[in-house]
Formats: sequence, C-alpha cells, structure tokens
Amino acid sequence: MSTEAIQLPIRTSGAMSDAVDLTQENAHDIDGRELIAPVICYRDPADVRTIRRQSWLIILAFFVAAIAVVGVVYKSIQRPDRIVVDMSSGRTVMINDRELGATEAVKLEKDKLQLADMDYVVKAYLDYLYRVDQRSRSKDIEAALRLMVPGQAKKFAQYLTEQKILQTQREQQWNAIWKPEYLEHAPGKSLTVKVYGTQEIDLVVKNESKHLTKHILLTVDLLPDAPEDSTFRLDRNLRSGFRINAIDYKELSSNEAETPVNSTQG
Repeated sequence: MSTEAIQLPIRTSGAMSDAVDLTQENAHDIDGRELIAPVICYRDPADVRTIRRQSWLIILAFFVAAIAVVGVVYKSIQRPDRIVVDMSSGRTVMINDRELGATEAVKLEKDKLQLADMDYVVKAYLDYLYRVDQRSRSKDIEAALRLMVPGQAKKFAQYLTEQKILQTQREQQWNAIWKPEYLEHAPGKSLTVKVYGTQEIDLVVKNESKHLTKHILLTVDLLPDAPEDSTFRLDRNLRSGFRINAIDYKELSSNEAETPVNSTQG
C-alpha cells in the first residue's frame, strides 16, 4: 500500500477547530478549509514474517556452504586410506597405519633405498642414451637429462651439443638396440655401478647402409636425490630415490659390416 493512497484529504471537525490556536483575525477564514491530517504507516505483518524467514534461510545457506568448504579442505589434506592385502593368502596385512601382522609372502618395513633401486635407475638411464629411435630420440634424451643431477645434466647437454653427437646420429639415420649384458657394483663404492653392454647400430654413411656392433663398458656414479615431502622417491628419479651424477664411457671393441642398399629405378 503506497503512501499516496493513504494521504487522503480529511475535513476537520468542530472539535479539531477548537484545538487549533487561532487568532480572531483568521479564525473565520480557516473554518471552511480542508486540512491534511498526518498519516501513520504500518508494515504488513505477513511481509515482515516473509523477510525474517528469508533472512534465516540465507543465514542457514551460508552456514551449510561454510561446512561444505571446511569438509572439502579437510578431505583434500587427509591421508588416504591404505589397505595392504596379501593376494596369495587373502589376508589383510595393514589398514591405514595399523599393522595386522606379516604373512608368508608379505612383510612390511620402513622404506629405504636399496641396491635394486640403483640398478633400476641405471638401466633406465642407459636405455634412454643408447637405444636410438629417431622418432622418439629427443624425448629420450630429455628423460635421460631429467635423471641426472641438475649441474651434471647441464654439462652433459653441452657436451652433446659441442660434439654434435645427436646431429650426427640424425644425419646418419641411426637406429640402435641396447642390450645390457651384466651389471655389478664397484667394490668399496656403494654408489658406483658398472655396466657391460652391447649396442647394435644400423646407420647410413654416404648412401651405404652399415651395421655396427659395439661392446661398451660404462661406469655410472649415483647420488641420493634431495627429498621432498619426506620422501626420496619422486617422479624425476623414477621413484628410485637416486639420480645420475656422472658417467664414464669405454668402448671395448667395435665390429662393422656393410649392408647393401636396395634401390629401385623407374
């Protein structure tokens, strides 16, 4: 209801005229005039109840949203449930941090870096370097450099560029297979691994296909990776905990054989 509809002209009665303090000069003139009485506006009770009800609903919605945000944040930082089951016997070994006992095939112990981790990362590193596939060569070299200590990776990349090794392999259309023959740990040097392997190379030199067989002895020095979030096992070291610090290359022997190139003339 608008104010204009409430403000209606009201004719004053005799009693109201007596209440007005008038002088004798203007009393006769005001008797016949119409005065506008003050209007008092009242809110509709139903309107007030609706506004209060909506206000409470908005407060409740904000409260529920706050609870939802807190729940999402809590779940995002909460450690996931960890359940270890021995598939051979079907027995549960661990639920979260509560150990339920070892089985004949599974035993839980604190994670620590082992020789097998070193062997794994060394094999992967040498495979990236000496298995040559021109379709994925650039990605393989990048993966090998990621496995190295940052300072050594920069030096090794400069060496490859200065010696034009990758350029030569690309121009000669290298394709090579790498076969590690045996691997051993150097006595007295726990972070040094020696690998003997064979590289079978197919290449083209002056329009002639050749096949090379190289027998190589490699000495690889490793370092434990810097931990992050209380773990050494990171994606950059293939979850092994080690990174390559240096590599020494020694070619023991090399055999070359020519392969005729088939050509067609039309």
